[in-house]
Amino acid sequence: MKQENPIEEIWRIRDQLGAEEDYDVHRLFERLRREQQNFADRLVQPPSRRTTVRSPVTLREEPPPYRNKPDGKA
Repeated sequence: MKQENPIEEIWRIRDQLGAEEDYDVHRLFERLRREQQNFADRLVQPPSRRTTVRSPVTLREEPPPYRNKPDGKA
């Protein structure tokens, strides 16, 4: 018995599904959504992302001190 390469099997199934939906992306995704609903009890749901509260940005009142004065003297 010849064992099929897993990649070739994936390609075969992909071609089969594409042909069944006439290679229409919208129909393919609609089919995937229906399949997802049919097997919702078997799917793993990712944890919800918690939004982090960021502190507001504080702007400086004055620029940082420079080593050289604007007139070029140290």
